[in-house]
Amino acid sequence: MDFNQEIERLIDIALAEDLGGSGDITSMALLQESTFSSGKFVLKEKTVIAGLAYLEKIFKNIDPKLEVELRVDEGSYQKAGTVIAKVSGPVRSILAGERTALNFLQHASGVATITAAYVRKVRGLNCEILDTRKTLPGLRALEQYAIRVGGGVNHRYGLNHRFIIKRNHLAFFAFDSKTPIHDAVKRARTYLPDVPVEVEVADINETKEALQTDCDSLMLDNMAPDDIKKCLKLIRKTGKKVYLESKGTITLETVRRFAETGVDGIATSASYFAKPTDIRLRLMI
Repeated sequence: MDFNQEIERLIDIALAEDLGGSGDITSMALLQESTFSSGKFVLKEKTVIAGLAYLEKIFKNIDPKLEVELRVDEGSYQKAGTVIAKVSGPVRSILAGERTALNFLQHASGVATITAAYVRKVRGLNCEILDTRKTLPGLRALEQYAIRVGGGVNHRYGLNHRFIIKRNHLAFFAFDSKTPIHDAVKRARTYLPDVPVEVEVADINETKEALQTDCDSLMLDNMAPDDIKKCLKLIRKTGKKVYLESKGTITLETVRRFAETGVDGIATSASYFAKPTDIRLRLMI
């Protein structure tokens, strides 16, 4: 998955969506083509910055004469009032790109900020914060990029990047198999031998069956911390090396308790529902 390529394609789509076939008709009607100025991107609230890496791409797509100056680092934590970037050039062109630039910065920064909050909660523990596929349609590349900026780890970009054998699969597979988890893993291995295989388990009995396979990881779905500990104790007895992921209704208040069980990763969709960071573009008049 080439994130840069996907995000640049998203930029093209966003600009075409906003400008339409005629461009910014208000600015073209009211402003002279020769009017030059500059604008500052100013934070209205504290945040972890994400999206700056694509700011120049957005404005250069509109007008090569526009110059972008970044004032802070991508992924850095910044306070309200901070000037994070500056754009200079024809005012018409600045205004044409303003909304798209803000949309990217605000959304990506909101996602990165919530992710960073989860990462801070598990600091000192050997536990990753994983993302999910519950992204807004069309925005997966940008949102999963922002997850990484916030310190999280991308779990699966799409359905073709790893096998995840879930209970829905097993429910149908069980019609033809007395050992559905074992046979499902074997079938996946035969289908694409080099692709990682993960199995979703809901209790210790399913965990026992999954441990009899050569799966790479287990998704401990909606298990309470005490149940997770029981599964971990069982896994340690076998000596089997599998990546353990906890998934369910996990919040900022409870994430450390789950991490303290000893799982390798915790999956959360919370970052995708983050409030966009409030950022303003102030033009120099």
